[in-house]
Amino acid sequence: MDKVELRTERLLLRAPSPSDVEAITAACQDPEIQRRIPIPVPYARSDAERYVTIYSDSGWASGKSCTWAITIADEFVGAIGLDGIGSEQATIGYWLAVSSRGRGLLTEAAQAVVEFGFARPPTGLGLIRIEWHAYAGNVASARVARRVGFHFEGTLRLGAVGRYAREDDWVAGILAGDGQSSPAWAILP
Repeated sequence: MDKVELRTERLLLRAPSPSDVEAITAACQDPEIQRRIPIPVPYARSDAERYVTIYSDSGWASGKSCTWAITIADEFVGAIGLDGIGSEQATIGYWLAVSSRGRGLLTEAAQAVVEFGFARPPTGLGLIRIEWHAYAGNVASARVARRVGFHFEGTLRLGAVGRYAREDDWVAGILAGDGQSSPAWAILP
């Protein structure tokens, strides 16, 4: 699959590039990212280089994943992607550097990615379902998913492999016909 750029009001989503390595390395020093995302700890420059190679080239080329660098004025502030693409479904994942949180950027990026996922080819992937997963307790990620229109579907008890042990896994889904309502989630206030 060819790499695709997505634009929103404030953001450019593009494939990660070698110019992002320093910013990725710095962002992944954040203890919250290290706790919520299965990345190497400590996170080294070589890990960021590997991330860029795998997600910028291999994923797109295979058609199994699409990963975007979230940028503002060409400054890397986070990453978002669709993984496990197949059978008209995929799983969304995302993270944002601590300095860029609290401004709605991740919701804006996630909305663009969901729209791309549901758009019919050649302008999108033609998906029917997109899933969201997070370690139970990741309220910030859950709020983003809810704002984009995902419906909470439950908790998979010990359904995720964490850094040191299995963890409960929150799951939500959005279907192509669901629209952008923000449904109530039992786990969120």
